[in-house]
Amino acid sequence: MGCTVVVGGASSSERSAIERLFVERDQIFSRFRPGSELNVVNDAAGRPTRVSALFAEMLGVALEARRESGGLVDPTFGAELEAAGYDRDFSLLEEGPTAPARVSRSGEPVRVNGTSVLVAAGVRLDLNGVVKGRTVDDALTLIDGAGFVSAGGDLATRGGIVVALPGGGTVRLVRGGLATSGTDRRRWVRGGRQLHHLIDPRTGRSADSPWEQVSVCGASCVGADVAAKTAFLLGPAGPAWLDALGLPGRFVASDGAVRVNRAWQQSVKRPAACT
Repeated sequence: MGCTVVVGGASSSERSAIERLFVERDQIFSRFRPGSELNVVNDAAGRPTRVSALFAEMLGVALEARRESGGLVDPTFGAELEAAGYDRDFSLLEEGPTAPARVSRSGEPVRVNGTSVLVAAGVRLDLNGVVKGRTVDDALTLIDGAGFVSAGGDLATRGGIVVALPGGGTVRLVRGGLATSGTDRRRWVRGGRQLHHLIDPRTGRSADSPWEQVSVCGASCVGADVAAKTAFLLGPAGPAWLDALGLPGRFVASDGAVRVNRAWQQSVKRPAACT
C-alpha cells in the first residue's frame, strides 16, 4: 500500500496476524501488482468478471463512499489517475514532459451483481483509499484489548492515543479513527505542472483545493478517510460540510494556516471520543 504500518498494544501473534492481513489486501487490491485481482478486473473492462466475496465487499464500500460524498470520492477514476502519471509505485515516479491526457467517459462506469462486476470500457478502478482505511479498522479487531493500528498516518484506536497533527500540535483520540488526506507527500510534475493523487471527478484532473491537508475524526478509519477526501475536494465548503455531519475536521492551508471547524472545537473542549 506504499506506507508504513505501525501497531501498538498487540501481542506477537496478533502483530503477525495484522501483517498477514495487510499483505493479503495488498496482493488483492494493488494497482501495481500485475496479477492482483484489481488488475484482473480492470484488464477485463467491457466484460463481466467474477470476483471474490472480499473484492465485491470492498467495491461496495467504495461505491457507498461515492454516494455519501455526492460523487466526489469515486473509485472509478483510476484511468484518470494513471493519465496524470501515477501509473507505478510512487517511489518510482519521475518528472515527465507530457501533460496529462483527458480520459473519455460515458455511461455507467461500473455495475455490480453479487460477485459479478462489469467495468465499462476505458474505466479503471482504484480502491486503495477505502481498502487502506478498512484494513486499518479490520486490523484493530485482531487486537484483544486496548491498542491502535496506523497505516501511513491514518489510524484506528481503542483505549486512547495522542496523535501528532499536520502542521504541528497533537490531539488525543479516545476511540474511533483519524485520517488525513492531502497533497504534501504524493506530488509529481508532468508537462511543467505539479500534480497529485486526489482526482476531482468534476474535472478528471488533480484537484484544485485551498487545503494542503485535511484531517477528520470519525467512528472508523475508513469513514474518516472518505470524509477527509470529500472535505478536501469541497475546498472552502469543506468545514461546513463536516459540521453538517457532526464530524471534527482540521484544515491546513497551502500557506500553513490552520483552521478547524465547529465540531473539532467542541470535541477538544471535552474529554469525549471522536465518534
